[in-house]
Amino acid sequence: MKISDQTLKMINQLTPNMRVKVDKVIRTHVAACMKTGSPIENLDRLFIEAVEIVKLEERAPETRLEYSAEWEPYRHYDQYSSPREL
Repeated sequence: MKISDQTLKMINQLTPNMRVKVDKVIRTHVAACMKTGSPIENLDRLFIEAVEIVKLEERAPETRLEYSAEWEPYRHYDQYSSPREL
């Protein structure tokens, strides 16, 4: 499989930090494909999507909320309220 010149230019313009992140995304995808026996169909598309994923994660990082097993959210379902309570 070959990579097009445009994709190669895009990869060469990445910063070293971003290149490491893109490499991690690609390796994860390839490992998943090998594990499931799926073929890797289009390397250009794989690289482009990996760059898009890394850019998206940099703009909007995943938020991690602290979780305690003792805490339970307050739930109130109006459909289960009796008419007297309304």
